[in-house]
Amino acid sequence: MTVRNHFRYRVALTALFALSSAIALALPVVPVNLDTLSLGARIVGPVGPTVDASFIDGDGASLGDLQSSVSCPDGFAACTPPTNPPGTIYTYVHEVTPGVDSPNDPPFPQPGTVLPINGATGFALGFAAAGFNGVAGYSFGDAAGVLVGGSVISIELETNGSLAWALPSAAGWDSGERIAFFWQTTQAPSGPGGQYLLTATALSGSGAGPLPLPVPEPATVVLMALGVAFLFWPTAVAALRRR
Repeated sequence: MTVRNHFRYRVALTALFALSSAIALALPVVPVNLDTLSLGARIVGPVGPTVDASFIDGDGASLGDLQSSVSCPDGFAACTPPTNPPGTIYTYVHEVTPGVDSPNDPPFPQPGTVLPINGATGFALGFAAAGFNGVAGYSFGDAAGVLVGGSVISIELETNGSLAWALPSAAGWDSGERIAFFWQTTQAPSGPGGQYLLTATALSGSGAGPLPLPVPEPATVVLMALGVAFLFWPTAVAALRRR
């Protein structure tokens, strides 16, 4: 695939992501290995470059630990969104460890009970991934001890715009086994107001972390229009040549 065609494909794919909620179709995302990415400086918030919270179930018990951070691209010595150039890509990283819980950053509550987990099944965003650029994945190294038989963690962009990572049924993601998940967006975090979900056999809990700024409506419309244009451009050119 040429560089030009690859660019057209990426723009078209991004447009399809933006349109997925309108056409009620979940879209698969090809997992990228977080271990191969070179990231720049992290955003430093009120509690530092990493925000620690818990996945809490309906009874107030913890299902595991959630540590989140947001990084600028490689080469950024400091990541300060107000001064970053337009179009800067932000990488949201979420380190998830079922069945254990380290001390949380304020104002997140610290549950008094931590439940052991035998077979966590997935991780997801509880909000629309505003500005998602089509790149998401996880640490293949972290997952190596959990996955079996060459299986992978599947990723989908859901119809509501959120992202969901699902482990295969044969996997055994248990207490103390950390997996780092990530996704990329053009939107910097607005604060720690995002909801993140952890599911396990007969269990589910939610935790808090960075929430991306919403995409301005005009920008979304332009993105969708560009994506559709690039998607059908080769077909249109071929038709003109036939004529």
